[in-house]
Amino acid sequence: MLKSGSKKGSMIAKIMNEPQFLPRKVPDYMRKKGGSSYWIGSMVLTAFMYEVFTGLIILFYYDPASAYASTENFVNNVPFGSLILTTHLYGAYIMIVLTYIHLLRNFFVGAYKNPRKNQWITGILLLLLTLAVGFFGYSMSGDVLAIDATDVGRGIAAGAPLIGVYLRSLFFGSGTDLSLFHWMLGWHIVLAVAIGILFSFHFFMAEYNTVMPARKDSDYKAPAIDMGNPEYKPWFPNNLLYMAELSLLIISAIMLIPSLLGILPGVPALFSPFPQVAATNPLAANVPPYPPWFLLFVYKELDFEMVQGIGPFWGTVAFVGPPLMYLLALPYLDVSNSLKLRDRPITVSMGIIGIVYLIGLTIWGGLTPGVPIPTWQVLAFFLVPGVLIVGLVLLISHLLEEGAIKFTNPENLYIALTILGLSSFGVGILAIALITNYLLIYGVPLILLLMVVGICLVYIFAFIKTGGAMFGKKEREDYLKGSTYTVTASGFTLSAIVIFIEISIIPPTSVMSSSLYGIGLGILFLIAAALLKIYRSATYGE
Repeated sequence: MLKSGSKKGSMIAKIMNEPQFLPRKVPDYMRKKGGSSYWIGSMVLTAFMYEVFTGLIILFYYDPASAYASTENFVNNVPFGSLILTTHLYGAYIMIVLTYIHLLRNFFVGAYKNPRKNQWITGILLLLLTLAVGFFGYSMSGDVLAIDATDVGRGIAAGAPLIGVYLRSLFFGSGTDLSLFHWMLGWHIVLAVAIGILFSFHFFMAEYNTVMPARKDSDYKAPAIDMGNPEYKPWFPNNLLYMAELSLLIISAIMLIPSLLGILPGVPALFSPFPQVAATNPLAANVPPYPPWFLLFVYKELDFEMVQGIGPFWGTVAFVGPPLMYLLALPYLDVSNSLKLRDRPITVSMGIIGIVYLIGLTIWGGLTPGVPIPTWQVLAFFLVPGVLIVGLVLLISHLLEEGAIKFTNPENLYIALTILGLSSFGVGILAIALITNYLLIYGVPLILLLMVVGICLVYIFAFIKTGGAMFGKKEREDYLKGSTYTVTASGFTLSAIVIFIEISIIPPTSVMSSSLYGIGLGILFLIAAALLKIYRSATYGE
């Protein structure tokens, strides 16, 4: 225990003594329907821990001197090596997606405001580290996609003024394949350790600042601090069981997605969980020059004709630098204490625009990898959605403030605006492709996206007209009890036993059998999560 004479402002003292001991209890609504959004950070941690576990196994077999050969050997000859490698890859993908969702959720609820400014900044740094560790890990396989990705990375690093050659050698070695994969392995490990350290500090600050309660509990004003309540249920077993349930769901997804893709024919290279052919293989010419999908937006910006004149380094700085600086500076730019979306129209606009640009550029890069983009298309992509979104958000925020319209769930409207922006972008791209190439194959997706645009417009109109009342929800208790609990749990348990027996006799002799084993294992984790949910509902009413 800390001595009474310790400094009252000490972070450690506050965590340990105000208002409760670590770990903190939380309100019940954080464990009930819709409460999972409060725990996305824990889901990221689950994915990261899975990455560390499988990464250590792969490390024993990986040889930087023959990166591609050792990767292929691990996939084809190590028992369940295919399952371990593919789930390691998709575990990283899921971790990246969850990190983005966590950031966006905190962005829109205002979790960057006082007292969580430093917590927000460490979150941005964690996103950067996650993308970086994913890039180096993705590139270590030595296949054609890895070589294409590292070639672009080398070009970006080498373009830095004065220190470009040094940066290139620092991140990608001296130019030989052996040096390249040695350095990338080293950076992959160093960055993973850095994520672990920074995440610990991030969690430490989360406890220091307390969990951010529902905005209505703080009257939609910052600082939103949960001071604890004697009625809160204990961390053990309530929170622990809920976190275990969510963790099982994440591991289930990590198992199921790549395993299902592993048995499907014709999976595109961008989403294939397996390494592609070696860069020296003649078949490599048939593989599009895809980078990791989570960096498609950066690589696509390098295809802009306006960028090709200034080089890849300055092009990356020009397009990635401003949004990154904005996110880091956001706690100091949005200094109001309001947590209401209507009081933060510029911030909300920037968030929606960022989502549209990120997803739009990613899709664009996936459809046209390495294809130069004329300046007029670039300007149209950035200006048209940006102007429309800012205008609509400002108008809606003004009408809300004036009381001309009232919404019960304004977040739904902004989500609809985001989908409308993405769909409209897709309509424009497909329309240009249809007109310039005269290929009717673009007609079907164009019609589908036009339907989405129409649905979004009707959705937004109905939302405004009804004031969001059409989306109201009634609170209800729906707990399993007695025989219902017994029958349901017994059915899940019996199914789990059957699946366990089935997968236990699958020999680890092929990629296909590993995929089937992964599917069975993923279902078992899913059943375990369902049983925990049933138990929590029946025992604690959650």
